[in-house]
Formats: sequence, C-alpha cells, structure tokens
Amino acid sequence: MSFMHLLYSPADIAQQVGSHAKKLRLAKNLSRKTLAEKSGVSESTIKRFETTGIATLEVVILLATALDDLSPVTRLFNPEHPASLDELKNSRRKRGMR
Repeated sequence: MSFMHLLYSPADIAQQVGSHAKKLRLAKNLSRKTLAEKSGVSESTIKRFETTGIATLEVVILLATALDDLSPVTRLFNPEHPASLDELKNSRRKRGMR
C-alpha cells in the first residue's frame, strides 16, 4: 500500500504531472503552439494542463503521443507483478465471480 496520498493531494500530483509534461515539451524544444498543432489540443488547454495538471485523460493521451512518451500512460493501473498472494489469486478472477 502506498502512502503517497498522505504526502500529496490529488491536485499536487496532477500539478507535478503537468509540470513534467512542460519539462518534456521544453526538452524537445517545442513551443505550445507547435505541440498544439502536433496533438490537436488547443494551446490554452496545454497551458492549463502544464500549470494545474487539469486535463481529461483523452488530452493527456494526445499530448503524450505527440511528445513520443505514451508508454507511462499505458502502464497506468497495470501492475507488472502481483504484490501479494491475494492479488495473484484475484488476477485470475472473472468479473463478478468469486
């Protein structure tokens, strides 16, 4: 179990994600205008995401794709290995079955 929720609020984590996206955009030497053209996301939405972390999942996917960094997004909620015996047992469960 992670205790990150005790250290950071969801807004704090979202803001960090937006900040990381901005750093990646700048590292790739892209302006917001260029990223907007590549991603199909408006400049104002990019600016809001970079400063607040607020964006739909669809926007995050479009930006990650345009920044050639989609793999972290596709790994969300996809554990590599079960952390416990219960998780291993539950990984084989069908929806709604015990």
